[in-house]
Amino acid sequence: MLILDEHDLTDTAAEECLQPLDAALNRYCLSLTRSVHEAEDLAQDTWTRALGYSGWSASPNPQALLLRIAKHTWIDSLRRKAALNRATERVIQPADAATEQEPLSLSELETAFHALMKYLPPLQLSVFLMRDVFGYPAQETADQLDTTEGAVKAALYRARQALAAVRMELAADGPARPEDSDFRQLLSALAEAYEQGQLPVMLELLRRENAAGITMAAGISTVRARHNTVRTAADRTGRYGSVLMMAA
Repeated sequence: MLILDEHDLTDTAAEECLQPLDAALNRYCLSLTRSVHEAEDLAQDTWTRALGYSGWSASPNPQALLLRIAKHTWIDSLRRKAALNRATERVIQPADAATEQEPLSLSELETAFHALMKYLPPLQLSVFLMRDVFGYPAQETADQLDTTEGAVKAALYRARQALAAVRMELAADGPARPEDSDFRQLLSALAEAYEQGQLPVMLELLRRENAAGITMAAGISTVRARHNTVRTAADRTGRYGSVLMMAA
């Protein structure tokens, strides 16, 4: 009940009234999502909407209203995911997976990252990769990126809004090859890290891209050297066995 903790519920009776509502909401969200992480996110989003709704306090049946808000919030989420799936026309599958589509080449990956970076700042791209590509929950994404869950949700919303422009860019054969050699190295490093499932490397590259005063060529060499002797998270957990990626 993190969202409730942010509100000043000094009225004990009011707080006691909200506790059973929260329990009912959590059960309902779990029945909708079938996922503990998604249920937690949905419950938080529902409370945010409910407590910001002007008719909340006057509702004769707050539980029914709360669950209705949760249902509409979940439907909105499914629609966003459907729109995202339409935008991601090609997917990367494991090399040994049976698929009708050939895996993207490194050059195609570089083009995809170039288009994404044209419209998404490093933080938005990092959030997009963690949440919509690798499937991390919002709180874990916030912890990894050293930010707040609210900032993660805001960044993901803006990133999703920009995907239409990315898709149009890729449909037109993508952006022109960059003249800057450091930026070309960055795109190459991102593509290789993605192909190998090395999300920590990708996040570090984007962090350095976002930091002022960093020479990118040196930064890429440092990041690669740091990770090339360490087993990746994918090796340890198998988490990246099948991942989605925006592409032409």
